[in-house]
Formats: sequence, structure tokens, C-alpha cells
Amino acid sequence: MAVITSSTHPFTRALFTDLLGLAHGHYVRTDAVDNTFAVPSSVLGQGLDLSLVDLTSYGIDAGCPDIEARVDSSSVRSGWESKVALAMAELWFPDGSRHVPLDARSTVARLAARWENDHGVTPVVSFALEGYLLARQPSAERPLDLMSVPGHRTFGTGRGSDPAGLGFEILLAALGAGINVDGLNAEANAGQIEIATIQRDAVGAADDVFLLRELARGVAEERDLGITFMARPFADRGGSGLHVNISMRDTDGDGGNEFDAPSEPFGLSTTCRHAIAGLVEHHEALTALCAPTINSYRRLRPAMTAGYWANWGQDNRTATARVPGARGTSTRIEHRLADASSSPHLVVAALLAAMLDGLERGLLLPPPQIGDADTRPITNRHAPHDLAIALDALEADRTIVDALGPELVGCFIALKRAEVQRWRNTVTDWEQREYGRVY
Repeated sequence: MAVITSSTHPFTRALFTDLLGLAHGHYVRTDAVDNTFAVPSSVLGQGLDLSLVDLTSYGIDAGCPDIEARVDSSSVRSGWESKVALAMAELWFPDGSRHVPLDARSTVARLAARWENDHGVTPVVSFALEGYLLARQPSAERPLDLMSVPGHRTFGTGRGSDPAGLGFEILLAALGAGINVDGLNAEANAGQIEIATIQRDAVGAADDVFLLRELARGVAEERDLGITFMARPFADRGGSGLHVNISMRDTDGDGGNEFDAPSEPFGLSTTCRHAIAGLVEHHEALTALCAPTINSYRRLRPAMTAGYWANWGQDNRTATARVPGARGTSTRIEHRLADASSSPHLVVAALLAAMLDGLERGLLLPPPQIGDADTRPITNRHAPHDLAIALDALEADRTIVDALGPELVGCFIALKRAEVQRWRNTVTDWEQREYGRVY
């Protein structure tokens, strides 16, 4: 990674995430990168339509008071803009007394610290991010234009799977920007790619994929091309996931993989078995955070290997919590519920909270899914069928609400219920085509 100095990088682009997983920030002088910058708190209650939800302590009624974004100096990296470094910021109250409860990044740090302080293990996380290559930049007025990929094959590489070379250009730009990417390949659907990140601490891993999405859109725009991380942008193709790989490193002992236990059931430690049980236990509530848009539920359904069922399995992609076959230092849980439009920080925080509850309550691991979950499901529990129902499930799950913080969850639910209402008020092209010609 390039050495960051004020002469090589006069400015630093400091970014923070809102609860929708979108980036906000400020260009700050690199020689003053430890300084803070003020942010109107109402930014955290702004929906995709730029309207504000009513937040008692942060919104219009409160006068939209300032909060402070503080650059995390350990996150500074070279970035992808010329002569501009990149950094993540966390949100604080101006008196410095505590983090703003709506700060998703500090929520991840707090939950990771609970694992470390209470149980002597450190969460280690990586992601696999999927998206579709587009022939042009999308806009509200212009539909998505899928890039033609006549030479597509699953796990393909090179121009046959990426004719414009956009995916590989994103990969190279990410590496140059200090984002910990691991590799790239074509996914199951023509025009779809998957970029994997390298495992690291939970906060840094969420930062990596958050920044990767920003970079990917920027690189595509420079080429007058596009990329979309919608959950399911095309009806004739599968959805795009954000698969989360989680393991635990023993911080009190030899630093080994805490999930690996060859002599125990399924070759998994007690910690791992309880953690998986927690993920299964809170499946419905996790759905709202892992599938956060109306479109998410076009992907989240049976026969899409997308985390629909409340189950787990060994090396079984029809299971939501999959334990891959690799063991030893590679033993991990791959959670397959989240889609590519979700907030990586909120997803990691929610998964750590569910796993922690499984461990601390000693939840028993249910039987593993054997074979195809869609034809031979081992459970009748599954993800809610739309966002409104998923939000109700999240609100009712006091364990997840309390772990993430009632203010954070309350704001997320308010933003998303407003989104649901906008959808309900919308007359779609499909309705016009279906009914306008005959009634």
C-alpha cells in the first residue's frame, strides 16, 4: 500500500455509513486527518427518496443537531481517487461522551468486543460480494441494461465472462486502494461476478466490502459502464448475495481457530455449535437486516440457494448457515442470507449478536440439513415473504433489538417502513401492462 503523506495525498476522503449501507463523508486535509467534522444528525434518518423520518433526538423536531464524525486513523489507506487518501469515520456526540447509537460501525466494534472480553475469542470475517455488470450507467429514468456476456460460464474468468474487463479493473483498483480483496470470478448467471475479500477483524472486513461497493460504482462510471448490487435486478436471473464467512480466533490461548474441534460432533467446537444454533434461532429477525429492500424478497425464496430456510448444513449450499468442508484453520460458518444491497456493518453486527445469544444461552444445535432443503426441508421455518413482515419479526426479537440498540433498530425500522409505504403507494409498469389494456 502507498505511504500516505500530505504531499502525496493532500486530502483524505473520510466516509461513514448510514443505516441503509450508503456512504456519506467529507474531504478533509490529510495533515489534519485526526480532526473531526460536523455532520447534521438528520443525515441518519434520510430515506432513499431523501425524505426524513421522524427521529426524536436527531430530526427536524430536535433542530437537526450536529454530531461529530471522527476519522479512525488506523483505517487510512491510499484510496482510488488521484492524490486522495481514504478513511473511515465513526460518529460521536460533540461532547465526546459516547458514540452515536445509530453508528453501525461502532456497533460492530462493540459486539466484537463482547466476544473478546467475555469469551476470549476474536471474530474473523470475510465476504463474497455478488453483482451484475451493466452496459451503461443506470438511473431512475433509465432501466438497467445488462451487459451481454455470450461467453459466460460459471466460475469463468477473462473476457469471455467479462467482455469489457470491468470486473478485473475493479479488482485491481480495490487492491491499489488498500481494500483487502482476495479474488474474482463469474457467478452462475451471465453478467454476474463475485468478488471475495480476505478474512480479517469484523470492523475492517465490513469496511472493506462497504468501500468495495463504492469503488466499483466509481470505476464503472468512469468507463461509462455500470454495476448493480440490487438483490435481484433481473427476473430471468438469480439474485446477488453477500455471503458472510465468520470464524473465531482464540485470543486467550494459541490464536488457533476456536471453531475447529475434530473430536467433537460434526468436527465443530461447542462454541461453534451454539453460535450456529443462535443464527437459526433468530433467522426471521435477521432477515430484515440481511434482506433490507422490497426487491430483496424477489431473491429470498425457495430454489434460489439464498438463505430462505432457518437451517444449517455441512457443505450444503441449500442451507443458510453452511459449514464448508475445509477444516482446521479454515473452519468457518458461511452465512448465506444477506444480499448485496445490505449494509455490511449491520449484517455483521446482527450475526455476531445472534451467535452470541446462542453461546450465552447454550442453545442446542438442531439436526443438519441433508440434501436439498427445498424438496426435503428439515424445518418449516423460513424467511418472511416480504419486508413488512420481516420488520415486524425484527421488532419482536428483543434479543437482537437490545444487542444492536433500540435507537438503531428503531431508526432502521422507521426508514424501512417508510420505504414499504412508498412501494404500496406506487403504481407499477406491470400493473399498467396487466390491467390497463383490459379494464
